[in-house]
Amino acid sequence: PLAPYGASSPAMNELIAACRAEGLLIFANFNRLHVVPPCIITDDEARDGLERLDRALARGERYYLGAS
Repeated sequence: PLAPYGASSPAMNELIAACRAEGLLIFANFNRLHVVPPCIITDDEARDGLERLDRALARGERYYLGAS
């Protein structure tokens, strides 16, 4: 996890900021991100949202222990 249970971390704060920079409103709870799109989302909107999330997550890859 990017943060211990019941706490936050610089890694999570950076990931949340990256999501916001991509225009995503993410609910973060400890070391989890909750993504809740509207029920009326189109395929194109879902694809766009996932691409934005992928770019934001790429910024946090350096915190992953297995990353080179």
